[in-house]
Amino acid sequence: MLSVRDSLHLGPNKCFYPLRKFTLAGIGHIMLCLADIQLMVGEKRVLQNVSAHFPAGQVTGVIGPNGAGKTSLLRVAAGLAQVEAGSVITRGDFSDAHWRAKNIGYMPQFQSVAWPLAVRDVVALGLLPLNFGLAEIEKRVDAALERCGMARFATRRIDTLSGGEKARVYLARLLATGAPIMLLDEPVQSLDAAGALSIMQLLRAEAQAGKAVIVVMHELNLAQQFCEALVVMQNGTVAFEGHAQHILSPDRLRPIFGVEFKQLAGGHLVTQDVLNDKTLKEA
Repeated sequence: MLSVRDSLHLGPNKCFYPLRKFTLAGIGHIMLCLADIQLMVGEKRVLQNVSAHFPAGQVTGVIGPNGAGKTSLLRVAAGLAQVEAGSVITRGDFSDAHWRAKNIGYMPQFQSVAWPLAVRDVVALGLLPLNFGLAEIEKRVDAALERCGMARFATRRIDTLSGGEKARVYLARLLATGAPIMLLDEPVQSLDAAGALSIMQLLRAEAQAGKAVIVVMHELNLAQQFCEALVVMQNGTVAFEGHAQHILSPDRLRPIFGVEFKQLAGGHLVTQDVLNDKTLKEA
């Protein structure tokens, strides 16, 4: 039996969760854990002793300033980056590429398609590693496009779509896999307010169906609305991890983002001013 504290080495000032026990075989409600991850990119250390846990049944947001290590964290969790030290703990064999393809869906921040494929073919490409039959592929593609509001574009060429429409297609490709662990890097960055809201509602529905949904995002008010938990990154480390209502306070966010926040009634955050170095040191 291994405790979350033992496996993740989270100090009490960094974790607002009640600590639960789990075995490596079952992991209870935890779908994916990162334990003491260290990652080098070239000669630069981009992740330093990063530990976090991602439960099933909720949306976990990963927030922090640019260059904090958010995308690197997702790439490690997806098995796309070779770590220098640390472990990724899952319910299955994380070292098995086929297991990852079946169980971990990853939507990177920037995507492109080299050929002018039809939208439905772009979505179907995400199913190639899963060895489904043609009928199952068509069923999954149709369902995913419908959920993302892109069914009417199924036969359109991907290169004729807007940035926001392409983002919905790439999300449909992820949904079609049915992976129980969903990793999304800024999925609403190119969407308008209505589009962002609908996508976050869709992701919350996936979490409510029992999946672990991990989303990198900069929209703090959307994070407050849709994320049960947050991992806050700063300078390649986890500054805080815990329930969103504990994390999203001006006092905690000020030194992370270098910005003065005001919290309105209902918790809505408004940025007021960029802090200078002296103010940040005092914070």
